[in-house]
Amino acid sequence: MTMVSHSSRDRFVAAINGEPVDRVPIGPPFQGYWALQQAGVPVRTSIDKPQLAASAQLKAVERCAFDGFETMWDWLAPVEAVGCTVDMPDVGNPSTATHVVTSPSVLDSLEVPDPEKDYRLQSAMHTTSIIRNKLGSDKFLYTTLVSPFTLVGELRGVENLMLDMYDEPDFVHDMLSFAEDVVVRYSEYLTSWGVDGVILCDPTASADLISKEDFETFSKHYLKAPIKAIRDADAYVLLHICGNTSDRLDTIGELDIDVFSLDFLVDLAYAKETLGDSPTLLGNVNPAETLFNGTAEQVVREAQACIQKTDGKAFVLGAGCDIAPGSPMDNVEALKTVVARK
Repeated sequence: MTMVSHSSRDRFVAAINGEPVDRVPIGPPFQGYWALQQAGVPVRTSIDKPQLAASAQLKAVERCAFDGFETMWDWLAPVEAVGCTVDMPDVGNPSTATHVVTSPSVLDSLEVPDPEKDYRLQSAMHTTSIIRNKLGSDKFLYTTLVSPFTLVGELRGVENLMLDMYDEPDFVHDMLSFAEDVVVRYSEYLTSWGVDGVILCDPTASADLISKEDFETFSKHYLKAPIKAIRDADAYVLLHICGNTSDRLDTIGELDIDVFSLDFLVDLAYAKETLGDSPTLLGNVNPAETLFNGTAEQVVREAQACIQKTDGKAFVLGAGCDIAPGSPMDNVEALKTVVARK
């Protein structure tokens, strides 16, 4: 039987639904800061000039044949909107300089920010609009957003959060309730942009930092409301957690998500065996050793192994985390040569 040729978006959606595809789709999953660096656009400039930000992404997408990609990569924007000060580098993620939640009394004084007054979010909205107007419905477009648990880590400080989980768990739940409200409000706003989905990022929920039991208590529970908000907007839900999540794949699979983006530390064959075809898996070429420091030939070999481990079903090929700024274009482009051979 002849396979019907898909558009990029249809191919991505078919993979989400576990349906046959003409080839394995590619989703970075996080190309935003890398594409800016490739185009020579500093992060601050990308916020001030959405047209330059959009142009950088469109050039990268065209060269790399991504089927889906992030139109908003400023996933930590709520951190500054809530009240933290941030350092804005020329290249890569903004970082939190000061943590606003220094005590329970400070938490009581915080308000959920209005996304329409968040200058970084407004810039991302304009960038997304430019990209959508250029591509129409050809690509699967998603925005990237911090999860409640990781947001608390930024507002409080990760080290403080780790201590609070054992010394003051009620305080942690209070912080998480606030962060949940923030992420829900942002999720509702992001889905109004006409994108296909939202990818929630929860790097602080990694097994490198917390146990499976703590993940279920402090992270998983507070993901449910943002997931529902995205679902209620008829958008797709994607989730990324950094590090080795092998010990918690079963409980992650209980979440109502469409795609789980795996860190390179997780064996795809084991993930497929554990989760089956739902959620769809995305990953997980090593972003540092292979995409950044390796050769195009190494990328091809590792990407082929990823496809083989999943049989290419309910699977999106991509990196095992952010494509790091400075990763050679030839290496990232090599992903498309792999799926072209299928």
